[in-house]
Amino acid sequence: MEWEPNIKQLYERMVLRIPEMVRPVVKSTLLEASEKKCEERNGKKVAEMDLVVALFEVTPPAFQPIMIQDLEALNVDYNLYLPKVSSGFKCNTDLNQMVKDILKIGEITGVKCDEKSIWKVLNAYSKFFIGSPVSMRTTTKLVENRDISIRYVEMMIPHNPDPYTTANAEGLLKNDDHPIHEMILEAQDTFDIMGYGVDLDARIGLSKIWPFVVPGSIKPIFSMRSIPPSMKKYEDYFFRHGLTAFSLFAFDFSHKTVNIYFMLQKPSKASLESCKSLIKELGFNIPPNELVESCRDAAHLNFTFSWESDKIERLCFGMACNDYNDVPVHLNPLLREFVEKTPLQSEKCKFIWGVTFTDNGLYYKIENDYNGTMVDFLLLGCKAGLESYI
Repeated sequence: MEWEPNIKQLYERMVLRIPEMVRPVVKSTLLEASEKKCEERNGKKVAEMDLVVALFEVTPPAFQPIMIQDLEALNVDYNLYLPKVSSGFKCNTDLNQMVKDILKIGEITGVKCDEKSIWKVLNAYSKFFIGSPVSMRTTTKLVENRDISIRYVEMMIPHNPDPYTTANAEGLLKNDDHPIHEMILEAQDTFDIMGYGVDLDARIGLSKIWPFVVPGSIKPIFSMRSIPPSMKKYEDYFFRHGLTAFSLFAFDFSHKTVNIYFMLQKPSKASLESCKSLIKELGFNIPPNELVESCRDAAHLNFTFSWESDKIERLCFGMACNDYNDVPVHLNPLLREFVEKTPLQSEKCKFIWGVTFTDNGLYYKIENDYNGTMVDFLLLGCKAGLESYI
């Protein structure tokens, strides 16, 4: 689409002001959103109005004060266009249907769901489960250890209060003295938070809270007071493998563990040997090359730490599939059954699958893109991820 020359120059100047780590995400997203705004108004060329409105709609609230300062520095009167900015949720998920679908997935997976516990979490975060990207995930663990996680993620709509405060106010968390409570508060103080996600376990209720941080250096983690002691032990491992910038935490209050996530740019630039090295150095068994090749294409890596262990407990590679045919259902019967039978509130049929390595062998994760927006969210985050690992 054609742009007014001075507006294309303004776009380039605005992009240069965006923090380097998130620039790849915002640059392409802003371009597409600006052209879409122009199309919506039947414009012939992208104008300042299209660019500014798009900028407000693609910029997470955490960054908007800085964005406004940048607009002012560029002499852009953004107030002219604020009435046209749409800042609402992008989805409209039916929670009653969602609960029915969770129970259906319980039948597929053999997991006994507690409807009362499900509703308690859905009610506490209802506007986010209705309006945000949602997915449902299970694993190929033995059925007695298997769960169903229902999660939302949101960076464009502010959480006020944050999900941890809400969880305490609603009685969703136990009042204990475990250091995981200190760590989530310290993480919120240490890093700039872009948004949050929340997991509910269909068996018991609230399980995880995910703070999304501004993608950047992992180094401040190792100076935090409350981290599991084992985390400090692996500082050299992360830097040696080029895992120097991360994107989010996942605090699992049901298992008292914490995950750290590294997003990876697509297409993958990781080698087969570097992928094997990540696994082998943690003492986990190397799988056949076919599976390692799949892991090379991961959209993210995550590592699990516990205060009760002196080592990394799990390493997971997560792969995004825009087409359900891309899920390797031949690896496990449950993967096939989940993909073929999972209920969705979307015409899109997308999935995220994962391989998790542990001391006791590996298992698979399978996650549906319940309302058709989670895979796109994940792949957008990949643009601000690491080019590769060593």
